[in-house]
Amino acid sequence: MAAIQDITREMVFSLLPPRAPESHKGNYGKVLAVCGCAQYRGAALLACLGALRAGAGLVTLAAPECVCAAAAPRMPEATYLCAESREALLAAAGQYTVCLAGCGRTADTATADEMRALLAAAKGTFVLDAGGLSAIGTGVETPHPGEMARLAGLSVAQVLQMPADVACGFARKTGAVTVLKGHRTLVAAPGGRLYRNTTGNAGLARGGSGDLLAGMVAGLAAQGLSPEAAAVCGVWLHGAAAD
Repeated sequence: MAAIQDITREMVFSLLPPRAPESHKGNYGKVLAVCGCAQYRGAALLACLGALRAGAGLVTLAAPECVCAAAAPRMPEATYLCAESREALLAAAGQYTVCLAGCGRTADTATADEMRALLAAAKGTFVLDAGGLSAIGTGVETPHPGEMARLAGLSVAQVLQMPADVACGFARKTGAVTVLKGHRTLVAAPGGRLYRNTTGNAGLARGGSGDLLAGMVAGLAAQGLSPEAAAVCGVWLHGAAAD
């Protein structure tokens, strides 16, 4: 296992992309958020807001009509694909810089099938969370310890006992940047680099924090950051906002 490098303010601000005065939304990427269900409508809203606040040029929420209706009054700057067919969704997926998938979606067979189809159709970076972790692909994956245990075939206690080893092993196996969330969130890159976040507090121990983080990582990736850099910056900024 590689030595752990603490994420610092200087590191993050050296990675954040500059925003030219003469620019427009097309310069900052497009995020397609396939998120939310009737039970977890707020997760879709939080994920999309995270992407917008992190600087994505355009965010589109692809979700059932009830989710879009709940989100639209709080998020007029987004665009919406509501209750579209799977064929329409997959056709649209190839037009986006980043696909943010799974926030507020249950990890069932139907979600897994949809996520695998998205992985095949989309051309940009993937950020996968919650139900999106049903399908493993390159990009960024953001499991909490319970999800990591399921994905790695371990118990939660084993994950908590050796989080760095588990995160690094999973990143190597999948080829995806792995964000193992926790008190000191770890970011493991497939190439062996390992980072530890130094911001955040117990105020983040509430529903929706992970959705917001996934959205922030997606918004940063949309602006051209590599999956690794987007994850490093996203977890630090997420925790710094909480602080």
